[in-house]
Amino acid sequence: MKTLRQLLTEYRATGKAIPAFNIDTFEIYQAVEDSVKETGLPCIVQLSTGEDKFIQAERLFVLVKKAQLDGLPIYLNMDHASDQIRLEKLISLGFDMVHFDGSKMDYSTNLETSQKFIHILKNHYPHTLFEVEFNHINLVDTEVSKNSFTDPNQAYEFMTQTSADLLAVSIGNLHGVSLKLPETIDLNLLTKIKNKIPEDRFITLHGGSGISPDQITQAIQLGVVKININTELRIAFNQSLAKIYSKEVSQKIYDNFSPAIDELKNIIKSKLLLFSTSKYA
Repeated sequence: MKTLRQLLTEYRATGKAIPAFNIDTFEIYQAVEDSVKETGLPCIVQLSTGEDKFIQAERLFVLVKKAQLDGLPIYLNMDHASDQIRLEKLISLGFDMVHFDGSKMDYSTNLETSQKFIHILKNHYPHTLFEVEFNHINLVDTEVSKNSFTDPNQAYEFMTQTSADLLAVSIGNLHGVSLKLPETIDLNLLTKIKNKIPEDRFITLHGGSGISPDQITQAIQLGVVKININTELRIAFNQSLAKIYSKEVSQKIYDNFSPAIDELKNIIKSKLLLFSTSKYA
């Protein structure tokens, strides 16, 4: 199996991106694994701090390693974490990448903290990829201000001084899905960021659930190589379970959860296919 760096490099060169699915429950992971098995397309599975507390990343690690032994191209990331001790433990366990999120710090503190953290660990774990974020990506239904957008010059400084591998950009993307606030990303700004940062670094897009397929495709063509999907899966899973449990249900829990898993698979496979449609095909 290719390393994650090799795969990201190959995907960017051919105008593709890898979806990164957050795992809230075993059923969501099961839907992801089945979808990868059926399509043969790679993805990343990841946990936020809250998901880590609920699931425990070590348990997800075992599931992913089993899938890899079965030949499935599934990679593992710790998403939006700031606990350096926890991140180092997961890196030593064998996570393919980690996202150190210092965006709640002021810029200078974040830069210094990220630099020290990454430089120390890269010496011990040269194959691990490090994602960083210095513009806090807002939640839906908050005011979108260009003051919170990623500055290309700061992107260059942050990526070169920290030696980070991936940058989570803020270009109008939001965490969550809103029915009130249209989510529009600034593709011109994305181009400027891409042209500023070193060629061997990667751009990631968080909040992919609320962005239109057309803008997603354009962002991939401009160099985005990893796109996070979370809220869309949560909504589909909850709605499906609500519909199932509004009727007479089986005492066998797997009978009730199977239709929800099938709905998740439809979403997951659509993302895998959309993101991997090469602009050079």
